[in-house]
Amino acid sequence: MIRIHLLIVTLLLSFHAVPARASAPDNVAFYYGHEAPIGALYAYDWVVLQQGQASDARIQLLRQGGTRPLSYISVGEIARSHRLFRAVPEHWILGRNTAWKSSVLDLRLAEVRQFILEQLIAPAMARGFQGLFLDTLDSHLLTEAGRADEAVFAEGQARLLERIRARWPESTIVINRGFHLPPASHQLVDAVAFESWRGGYDAAKDRYTRLSDADRDWLREQLNRFQLSRPGLPLIAIDYLPDGAPAEDHAQQLRSEGFIPYVSNGDLTRLGPASPSVVKRHVLVVHDLAPADMAQSAAHRRLGIVLERLGLVPVYRSAQAPPPTEPLDDRYAGVVIWWETGNRQPGFCQWLQGRQSETLPVVTFGLPPVQQACQNLLATRAMAVPEPPLAFGERHPSVGKYEGGRLPLAPLNPLPTMTNGTAWLTASSNGQQYHPIYTFAGGGAALAPFVLETGPDDEAFWLFNPFEFLTEALGLDRFPAADSTTEAGRRILTAHIDGDGLVSRAELPGSPLSAEVILNRIITRYNIPHAVSVIEAETAPEGLYPAISGEAEALARRLFRQGNVEIASHTYSHPFFWSAIDGGRAPRAENTLYGYALDIPGYTPSLEREIIGSVAYVDRRLAPPDKPVSVFLWTGDARPGEKALAMVRELGLVNINGGDTHPLPYESGLAGTWPDARPVGDELQIYAPVMNENVYTNLWTGPFYGFRNVIDTFEILEARGRLKPVGIYYHFYSGTKPEAISTLEEIYRYALNQPVTPLFLSDYAHRVQAQYYSALTVGDDGGFEWRGLQVPRTVRLPGNLYPDLERSVGVAGYNDVAGQRFVHLAGPEARLYLTPSPAAGPYLQSANATVDHWQRRREGNAWRLSGQFTGHRPLELVVAGTAQCRVLGGPGMTQKSASGTVTLTTKTATAGQVELGCR
Repeated sequence: MIRIHLLIVTLLLSFHAVPARASAPDNVAFYYGHEAPIGALYAYDWVVLQQGQASDARIQLLRQGGTRPLSYISVGEIARSHRLFRAVPEHWILGRNTAWKSSVLDLRLAEVRQFILEQLIAPAMARGFQGLFLDTLDSHLLTEAGRADEAVFAEGQARLLERIRARWPESTIVINRGFHLPPASHQLVDAVAFESWRGGYDAAKDRYTRLSDADRDWLREQLNRFQLSRPGLPLIAIDYLPDGAPAEDHAQQLRSEGFIPYVSNGDLTRLGPASPSVVKRHVLVVHDLAPADMAQSAAHRRLGIVLERLGLVPVYRSAQAPPPTEPLDDRYAGVVIWWETGNRQPGFCQWLQGRQSETLPVVTFGLPPVQQACQNLLATRAMAVPEPPLAFGERHPSVGKYEGGRLPLAPLNPLPTMTNGTAWLTASSNGQQYHPIYTFAGGGAALAPFVLETGPDDEAFWLFNPFEFLTEALGLDRFPAADSTTEAGRRILTAHIDGDGLVSRAELPGSPLSAEVILNRIITRYNIPHAVSVIEAETAPEGLYPAISGEAEALARRLFRQGNVEIASHTYSHPFFWSAIDGGRAPRAENTLYGYALDIPGYTPSLEREIIGSVAYVDRRLAPPDKPVSVFLWTGDARPGEKALAMVRELGLVNINGGDTHPLPYESGLAGTWPDARPVGDELQIYAPVMNENVYTNLWTGPFYGFRNVIDTFEILEARGRLKPVGIYYHFYSGTKPEAISTLEEIYRYALNQPVTPLFLSDYAHRVQAQYYSALTVGDDGGFEWRGLQVPRTVRLPGNLYPDLERSVGVAGYNDVAGQRFVHLAGPEARLYLTPSPAAGPYLQSANATVDHWQRRREGNAWRLSGQFTGHRPLELVVAGTAQCRVLGGPGMTQKSASGTVTLTTKTATAGQVELGCR
């Protein structure tokens, strides 16, 4: 009777239509931790995550970046620690799995299958998971009933699979083993995973095992059944090794045997090797402030930009927090520490000491550590306070000649004497040598007061070249570094306006609203992209100024209709301290200048009203129907928490503002340049490229022409290796003062006289996201590719490498400027090869537009170049490696030749397909 019933089910399943689903993957990860950066996970096509270990942000960002997140689902067991275990009736339980401290479920029961479907699977799919990894399908075999009634258990599991597929037809379903399932069920799954082909893990005894040939022969026989009924079904081999060092070779062996490999540790918290290989760009950056104060740490505000411009991705962690519990060497290029508060974290240093190696170097900045465990990270044989004065001997060429020039002669801190390494600075006193700056095989050290020359008002100047130092100390391989400063070889130009003061009256004839002055004098005259925002409480009829609301809203509508304007919200009540409404620490209200927000009677600030409500207001009352809000601009201290950042992201917006980048000749230079972004959990706050006029005018107390000094800032940032774009950032109240308006015009004229590529602020935000939310891979043939939420449009190369334009795909050319080599990538499918010598023939040196597509091919003795461009100014292209080009297609262009380049310009066209024939 059972066999007849099974046959009917099998026939029904065989006629079940199989919908179009995700294509077969090259790489699959089973990652059951939570500490790995999202960027590292984009290397995989599918990633299996534990629901309780994955944030909503992680799930959504992975799927948006092309990596399918799959939820782990235990079908045959439920752990006693599971949040729903108490809801499981006793008669559902067949037995116990003591190795995993779980109970075996009776899948013969329809109510058990309903529980799994509704309580375990449906919530996962509602969170955004795109598929499932169904584990413990064989657990019934642990029980006497399961062994005696195996066919009925198989029938129950087949019915569950059918219901999953019917309810979520486009989902990806991976099963673990399930060799007992009827052949018709094979049509319902997208892959079969199995454990322990060569390396196993015994959870009960917590030990790693090696599999015998007999074990593999049995497994092979079971897998053949799947391949006979479902040819081409991906087979995923999960193997376990105690050490990550041999994982790469182990994975390659599995791949050569026809499997998709995943090699990890027993806890599945170590990231397994992928093919092509992942370039490790993440760096664990340790500070010793409280976790909530990371943004004020020297590790972030001094060092973050250096790491970013090296192509690295900082992952910040407080030494006051418990150390990571997961492996480090699978995801990090190294660890960088900056001590600044007294170094009272010997436990953290002791933990880190056991992990430091040549493949995981540790670099120490800041105050010399006094605890022995922290000193052990320095590879030093002694530390002592030298007697003054110091005499300096051999030094790196940049020491004392980079920004700061005064080396301390009488330091009060103990200095190390290295045991074996490369000294960047040797100091001596009474016959004793000291090395305050040096590198060694396991990292490096740069200790105060020899890191920064400091001034009275937080001024700081690097005493050596930190880019070269970190490259050497971390032993960085040469790889293309994602860049957010440059587009098509030219410096990015952005402009954005905070809504403050839109309703203020200008000190001009007729007393127009300041925003009208900005519209007429700036936005319509300087036709470059602008992000423009409003504060709802300033413009809405129910806000603070109902008498002029009609005039203000009409003006906002005019602003938002401009073709060179993208729309932003600047909140409802302009919160001054985001922590006050996001569950963090905030100053007492009486200790603030203006309270926590604009004083709106009867209103208590909330995240929902400030973010969701203000965006809805702008979309409903001010924005054109086909042009909704795309940017959210932070207010006040511009330090949102994770909830606020998530809320903005879930609205589909990018977020900008914050940081404090404003280097000036008489203030900090590189050390005053903040990083591009602030990671907060899995969220990312994107800082303004450069600070606004409020900083340059002494908090808008004057001089009101002070914003002209931002030009000095732009030039310093360029001279230091193009650290930032040209970012023109101000408030509407700049339209109230004649001298401020004239200053804005001066700044715009300066910017447009530079070789720039104007972009919308949201486009700049996407360039920053490409650094943090992407994986860089390199194939066996040396080709680099990017995967993720966004991929770079520009990368930096070391000066001794060039793009190989013969082998590369979607690579338009390069430009050497600001001491850097910028390579232009065209489209998300770009593949970059490197070469030690420049390629022959013409290439795009620069353009004032985004390169969306590029092709270069030889035709006899000539070359044919084809490019698709999108810009905001009349197109201008500079083609190098040639002295003569003809326009074969596209808009009419004039050309001018000089110094081995041809410059082509249009009169009006800002976008289009360009075809050139060059010799």
